[in-house]
Amino acid sequence: KKDITSVKNILKKTDILILNKEEATLLVKKRHIEDLLECARLLGPKIVCITDGRRNTYAYNGFLMYTLKPHDIKIKERTGAGDAFASGFVAGFIKKDNLEFALQMGLANAESVVKYFGSKNKLLKWKEALKKIEKNPGKITKKEL
Repeated sequence: KKDITSVKNILKKTDILILNKEEATLLVKKRHIEDLLECARLLGPKIVCITDGRRNTYAYNGFLMYTLKPHDIKIKERTGAGDAFASGFVAGFIKKDNLEFALQMGLANAESVVKYFGSKNKLLKWKEALKKIEKNPGKITKKEL
């Protein structure tokens, strides 16, 4: 909120930017998800990912917008959900260099964390996340922007 200019300088050197919808709105002063993704990506990141709480998560690579629909699960506490998603997403992308897989990893990790109290309880190990994805992957749709 205080100094967006310094953040914008960092974004020029960023590969993956993951933020929630509120943060994205503060950054680029837009409201619609497509505008948020496109404008944030124009600031430098190669990939922009925006989470929106219990609603969809979006990712954009400059060509396609991916929309990930989360599962309808019982949430005990949201603390740590964004960090769990981000760590799963980045780990998935590093391992497979695949945006859809990265979204699945992020979702699996975040949904595991929110089922329990505490921000780090039930962070998934790699094999646990793979099993979770195989058993019940999130629904992903794609469209060109």
